[in-house]
Amino acid sequence: MGFCNNEYILISVSYSYYEVYTNTQRAFSGLGFTYGSDEDAAFITTWLEIFGLDGIKLLKLKIEELDNTFNASIDPSKINDEFDCENKSFLVIGPGLIDYLVSKIDKRDDFKLTLKNCSDPIFLIPLLYKYAKKNIYSQFLLDQKIDVQITNENIRVNREIISTNYQRNFDLLLTKKIFNEQKLDINISSSNINNMLSKGINPDKKSWDQISKIAFRTFVPESEESRAKGAGGGDAND
Repeated sequence: MGFCNNEYILISVSYSYYEVYTNTQRAFSGLGFTYGSDEDAAFITTWLEIFGLDGIKLLKLKIEELDNTFNASIDPSKINDEFDCENKSFLVIGPGLIDYLVSKIDKRDDFKLTLKNCSDPIFLIPLLYKYAKKNIYSQFLLDQKIDVQITNENIRVNREIISTNYQRNFDLLLTKKIFNEQKLDINISSSNINNMLSKGINPDKKSWDQISKIAFRTFVPESEESRAKGAGGGDAND
């Protein structure tokens, strides 16, 4: 916050990819995510934030739901033509689910799954883009209408998917076949990704501050012992 001519001016704070990723990773750890899962969720959130898909705001909206409720277990026997997400966030079950589906498509050209009771499919997009670089493309379809299309060249998204309250069943298609390009609300070209990564990130301040408070849970509380070590009272073998 700056001060000029008797008026306050809000100064936008810019962060690097590493700063946003590290802060969100610590926040997920503070929410009870296991090691590795916190890194996956931080990658998802930071990726969405970089590309203008509101990753930090979306995480803020999920904090109460995610707080100390982590359970990423998935029963593969229940994944056939459809899968009930049981209202679990894709920040939790997304990485395991996508890895499983990709293992299925290794033996075929495409695989389509109806996803039920899923509130935040937006969090699947970064995971699916990682596989698009390996020529496994994907679409979200609602009554044959495309809401998301991901290839190794473009990520196309309808704005209505940027939500933590989607509350509609939809089909997820994974395929090795080339799509006809669809015109959707948002287009992110893979050729611009490196340029976007090099720019500063300006998350919503209120959302960022709340996530930072959760991240502080992972810091060791100050004590007489920690102060002594910080002042040189211990050695590297303590």
